[in-house]
Amino acid sequence: MRFAFAVPTLAALTAVASLSAQAPADRAALETLRDSLSEVTDSVSLLRLEARTIEVAKVQRDSALLHLRLGFLAYRLGELGDSKNHFEDAAGEFEWATQLHPDWPYPWYGLGLSEFAKGMWSSIPVENVRQQLGIDYLSKSAKAFARAIDADPTFSRAAVDLANTALSQRIHPQLEAALQALRSACRTAAGRVPEVQLSRGRVEREAGEADSATVAFETYLAEGGDSGIGYLELARAQYFAERPGAGWQSYFRGARVATSPAAIRLYREDAEYVGSPDELAEFDRLGDPVARGEWLEHFWRRRDVAEARDEGERLAEHYRRWFFARHNFRLVSAHRHYDITERYRSDQAEFDDRGIVYIRHGPPDLRAMFPSDITSGLEPNESWLYRRSPPDVDLAFHFVSRGDASDFKLVESLADAVGFSSAVIASGGARDDRVQELYQSRENFGEVYARIANRQGLAQPLFAEERSEGRQAIVVGTQSDSYRRVFGESLEPIVTDFVVGGEAQGEAGTVGGGAGNQMLHVVFAIPGDRLSPIPNGGGVAYPLQFRLVVADERDSMVARLDTLRVFGAPQPVRSPSHLTGRLALPVPPGRFRYRLLIMAPDGSTGELVRRDSLDVDTLTAARFAASDLVVGLSGSGLQWTPGGSRDTVLLNPLGRWPQGSVAELYLELYGLSAGAPYHTVVRLEKPGKHGLFGRKRPTVMLEFDAAADGPVTHVHRGIDLRSVSPGRYQLTVALTDPATGRTLSRTAVLQVVDRQETHAQR
Repeated sequence: MRFAFAVPTLAALTAVASLSAQAPADRAALETLRDSLSEVTDSVSLLRLEARTIEVAKVQRDSALLHLRLGFLAYRLGELGDSKNHFEDAAGEFEWATQLHPDWPYPWYGLGLSEFAKGMWSSIPVENVRQQLGIDYLSKSAKAFARAIDADPTFSRAAVDLANTALSQRIHPQLEAALQALRSACRTAAGRVPEVQLSRGRVEREAGEADSATVAFETYLAEGGDSGIGYLELARAQYFAERPGAGWQSYFRGARVATSPAAIRLYREDAEYVGSPDELAEFDRLGDPVARGEWLEHFWRRRDVAEARDEGERLAEHYRRWFFARHNFRLVSAHRHYDITERYRSDQAEFDDRGIVYIRHGPPDLRAMFPSDITSGLEPNESWLYRRSPPDVDLAFHFVSRGDASDFKLVESLADAVGFSSAVIASGGARDDRVQELYQSRENFGEVYARIANRQGLAQPLFAEERSEGRQAIVVGTQSDSYRRVFGESLEPIVTDFVVGGEAQGEAGTVGGGAGNQMLHVVFAIPGDRLSPIPNGGGVAYPLQFRLVVADERDSMVARLDTLRVFGAPQPVRSPSHLTGRLALPVPPGRFRYRLLIMAPDGSTGELVRRDSLDVDTLTAARFAASDLVVGLSGSGLQWTPGGSRDTVLLNPLGRWPQGSVAELYLELYGLSAGAPYHTVVRLEKPGKHGLFGRKRPTVMLEFDAAADGPVTHVHRGIDLRSVSPGRYQLTVALTDPATGRTLSRTAVLQVVDRQETHAQR
């Protein structure tokens, strides 16, 4: 009989109690009772029923089944009242039943549930100590579930709860006991229960058994388990086993079929550990599983594109960090308490704040701690520094643990490690040796830390600056993510680029491209002293890997070039000479950004060059258009011949023109018929140089008319720099079609240097 939305009667309870032992019918009746109790929300009626049942139990003191009923009643009252006392009552009843019938599974199962619930109410500091000793509530819960499975290996519900309990333990988890119990259960009929295989897979993976975990998750799927959950957990096992290709396939296979709330929640949690608030809002608006799968694929791919990485690298790194955080930064208890200095308050209960930062940004470049001192109020503390390339500023994070040695929380200022009141006093200028020593331990975290450590300046402004930087770091660090490329040595290349037409195909190793006739050319110059030559016959060789990735403003890849080049030279390239070269890649029209990766084949040296603004015009004969302006230098050692033409275009990889040299101009003009006139104005101006009425006075100005060659006109001009003094200039070329009056302008920057400066050399 099922008591739908009603309070079970005492008669029903006593009727169930008359059933024999732990027979299948008895278990079914117990589960029916539990189901009916789960639907009751009237705690007053349950309390009355409990009181009447207690009166019966006073007479039938040795009825294990009656104590089971009382235990489940008290457990439900604990759920409704969110009260530890009721869970303690339930544990007492179940424990009584275990003493009466230790060979029954249900008393142990109920005891496991109650101990687990009590653990959720325990004091964090006390529970830390209890877990260290193995006498905490979760350990008791795991042992009770294990006894239930010993009594009956087919008891699938106990097997699942045992796994969940073991996985919830943060200190000395009962993994081995859970693993043995689950393996035994899977050799029985319980092995056909999908949830048992899912639990076994999670425990196997947590215990380090990647292959066994994979088999369990595959069995879970074969037995009809939730596909969204199954493929996600399978992907995690494959990443744990360092099989990223298989992990990538399983991850998105599951994402595209995930429809249950539990599966969607798991995928969202992955995105939440990494994504920004705006990205999560986008995910939450998606209602179709296929759309969610596509969104997640772009979510991870765009992070690969942003760092010019191989497909799937960022997701693999995410799981490497996730596994590391699970073993190093997990919270002992989900109940977190904050004080006034802890402004950042996470809404997840899996990791402490170190884990949150680690999953987003990986290992810090610098890590520092200072011994805590309870007597002086100096709390356990830890600081992480992430160095970032300009224009980004370095990120310093400070973590403090108060009252709970396992829960480190983000604070705005290092001074908060001594408590709010002491931090206020110290920031006001009062001498505090604890604070002084604390900042001396972080002296290499940045200028403001060094100045505070050495008392260089007024205390109040310095502490205010440090707190402001800390506040900003928390915002950036907890709402963004990074996976920076790190090289032992930087190549420090000089990189310039231009877009022209001419070639229909790019180099070998390119993908993407699109409509039109546009080619992106990237010119590089690498200082000779940053290179490591390899002997090659009578000379030397410089093998270098290049990756050029062009993406739109949402980091969706539109074109990519991967190539390995081996540069030969009769002798090593020495400073001030440079190794120079050019890469070409077809690109569609639009606004893009690109990443250029240059590195040695062994990855020891390299550089990732970023350009976040690249406008590509449509270069076809159907419209009046112009390519980018290319400015070269004779003798620079690098030139280029446009496809399908006899032109030689001089380049200048270093971007410097000696005074007295000639700047060689080249651009392509499109859309005019053969013989059609066009007007050209060339201006070379120094920024900030003004004539009368505030107008700029050009250092050099040329103006002339010419006739177009046809659909594509190759324009060449030279500008004599003899009368141009050293400095930075803007070169502007304006081309006008007299027939329509339309004018196109293209600009470039010229750095004119003294004649004695060395030119680029190949």
